[in-house]
Amino acid sequence: MLFFLLQLLFHYFTFAPATYALGYPLSALDPFDSDFSTFSSLLEKRRYDDYQISDGQGGDALELATATLHGPFGVVPYALVPFEVYDHLLNMWESIDYAHVVLFPNAIEVAVQRGDSREANALKVGWKKNEVLLRMSQVILSHIRREKDRREGFDSSEDDSEYKLVEIQQTLMVAVEGDRRNRGRVSRSVHLASS
Repeated sequence: MLFFLLQLLFHYFTFAPATYALGYPLSALDPFDSDFSTFSSLLEKRRYDDYQISDGQGGDALELATATLHGPFGVVPYALVPFEVYDHLLNMWESIDYAHVVLFPNAIEVAVQRGDSREANALKVGWKKNEVLLRMSQVILSHIRREKDRREGFDSSEDDSEYKLVEIQQTLMVAVEGDRRNRGRVSRSVHLASS
């Protein structure tokens, strides 16, 4: 079941948004939609606490990350995403990455030093959920850059090559599988004061 879900996710990110939006071809969409109404729920998430998915329990990171990040991108093809939306998502990714690389490891270390194994374990589950959010945001950002480059007739950079994209999607699938193994376990987030 998990393998099928991951394959479906891979197909959804790779093919569907690049070709159609709600059944309409790319040519039917206005690339200069200045009101950004499709992306309003994403643009409202300004602080890490607004879009973190780590509080709660393990096992549902894929569903939460998809609801948090991917919703609008199932409607608007990546090539037509406004720059302001891309920039906002990039800022979100930077906060998610900082939490992943700095905040979670530091919080886990503090909990271990205090001898609080329950808190340390909950933070480890939250760290894995945050990784799913991190990898999904990377996939979306890469798709946006690739599709915009393709639309403008440019070659994608090495960081956005087909090989690199597949590599990022595989890390997302591995993160999702790791989170699934934590199903039902208590999960804790960290807080980014300046996010």
